[in-house]
Amino acid sequence: MIVADSAFTYTPGAADWVRILPELILLGAALIVLLADLATPAGRKGWLALIGLLGVAGSAIAAALLFANGDGQSAFFGMIAADKAALFADFVILLSVGLGLLFSPGYVERQGITQLGEYYALMLLAALGMMFMASATNLMIIFVGLEVLSLALYILSAYIMSRSRSREAGMKYFILSSFASGFLLYGMALTYGATGQTNLQAVRVFMAGNAFHSGTGFGPLLIAGLALMAVGFCFKVSAVPFQAWTPDVYVGAPTSVTAFMSVGTKVAAFLALARVFDVALLSVHATWMPVLWAVAVLTMIGGNIMAVTQRDVKRMLAYSSIANAGYMLIAVVTGTQDALAALLIYLAAYAAMNLGAFGVALAVERSDGTGATLDDFAGLARHRPALSAAMSIFLLSLAGVPPLVGFWGKFYVFQAAIIGGHLELAIIGVLTSVIGMFYYLRVVWAMYFQEPRAVGIPAVSTLSVEPPAPAAAPASASGGGAAVLVAEPAVVAAPAPQEAYQPPVLAPGAWLGLAFAVALTVVLGILPSGFVDLAIQAAHTILR
Repeated sequence: MIVADSAFTYTPGAADWVRILPELILLGAALIVLLADLATPAGRKGWLALIGLLGVAGSAIAAALLFANGDGQSAFFGMIAADKAALFADFVILLSVGLGLLFSPGYVERQGITQLGEYYALMLLAALGMMFMASATNLMIIFVGLEVLSLALYILSAYIMSRSRSREAGMKYFILSSFASGFLLYGMALTYGATGQTNLQAVRVFMAGNAFHSGTGFGPLLIAGLALMAVGFCFKVSAVPFQAWTPDVYVGAPTSVTAFMSVGTKVAAFLALARVFDVALLSVHATWMPVLWAVAVLTMIGGNIMAVTQRDVKRMLAYSSIANAGYMLIAVVTGTQDALAALLIYLAAYAAMNLGAFGVALAVERSDGTGATLDDFAGLARHRPALSAAMSIFLLSLAGVPPLVGFWGKFYVFQAAIIGGHLELAIIGVLTSVIGMFYYLRVVWAMYFQEPRAVGIPAVSTLSVEPPAPAAAPASASGGGAAVLVAEPAVVAAPAPQEAYQPPVLAPGAWLGLAFAVALTVVLGILPSGFVDLAIQAAHTILR
């Protein structure tokens, strides 16, 4: 680095590139997918998903090596972190995009999606933006990561152009997300104006060395910046009252995209939120804490209450994701090291069970995008016992039933809140979790204890019907007798018996993805100590 007259040039070294190796591998995989798409025949595009999965696996291996042997230093003049918190988030994001790729091949064929090269490349690029956002230690890189993931998800949400709900989802997400991005960027600009810094560590040092007064000095400018940034982050995590886009986008987007974005976006946004508010702005915790406290309470209550009234399972899972964002906000509000470890634990647990739940919804969905209501799940256990068992595991885990992994996510968040002096948030979280059990168990009840719903267009059959009383005719001129005209039996249309709805046959990749999600949900629930220890190690590096 050369410093002269407040200007400098920075030349990245080999260590900088090594620290972002997982992101570089994922970017390379996205580019290879686009090139391979040009050379792959139309009937063999499924191989593109395999290339993407290889890129995800390579990125995960690189992240594991950095987690075990990396120096934990930041890269590119302190703008991107390579600490264990960022790498832990990378694992969860890679899990979400990996399962999204496994769910995709059979599903996109059933939905009539033909531009597969762009589809898989956009999923990888969205994951790349999520990884940059989760590891950013500079306000500008947070925004760059946000825009990379958002631009890819705008297109993916509207990818089934022949379906009006998909076009609506893409348009709503684009318009509302653009407003939220504007709020976030303006808040960052005001924060820079108040502190003179965009590096989060430099902002933290500035805040620690300058007395904060809400009425004088940099106070009003900073408060306005905090408010605007909070709006932008709350939109991305689907917190109330900024959640209006979530149900429509989750229902209208391709379900494989919904499964991926429901997890990956939350991981990226919550890591960035924690780095900004719990690290850079920790010294003014008392200023912003009441606002996020109220948002967390509204999100837990609102998400659960709105989910209770839903009969569409995908829409119910969308409101469930809003409620889960409220539980995660408890950790951000608490702001302690234990709370940040609990946040990472919850994100990992949420990834396994929520991806699996959307994977089952994808398996039940019809080619026209319908088929994911409670009526469609009724009696599912009779003809798809494996799908029903998997869905039951995921929903019970989302409800927080031990010994599944979802129980540990809620346990550590509520425990951290109590230790951190927020008993009231833990109590509200427990009470709203009880509400959540109703709508989760309602789906289980439908699968196992309700009769399958008859579906389909009634067929037409013929039934002979007795004719009306014979009509007399005038006597014939030749015989002089009375002739009687007897009508032929009438033929009318009648509905044939209908058959119960049969979900489509799943592709092998989707079965593999569901099996992997089930294994994670069960094994991490029974043996949580390993990934809990990793999350605790990662949390230590956030507050370092």
